[in-house]
Amino acid sequence: MALKSDGTVWAWGWNGYGQLGDGTLSNKSTTVQVSGLSDVIAIACGASHSLALK
Repeated sequence: MALKSDGTVWAWGWNGYGQLGDGTLSNKSTTVQVSGLSDVIAIACGASHSLALK
C-alpha cells in the first residue's frame, strides 16, 4: 500500500481477503486507488488486512 501526499491510498499485490479495498478479490500487479478514501493521514497493512487513519 502507498499513501500519496494528496491523502489518497493506492494498493497492489495479493487480494485474497479483499484487503486492497477495490471491491474485488483479484490480485493486482499494478496499483489501484482504494475507492472511498480521501484525506488519509496514515496507513498500516499486514498479510490479510489494511487500515487507514483519517
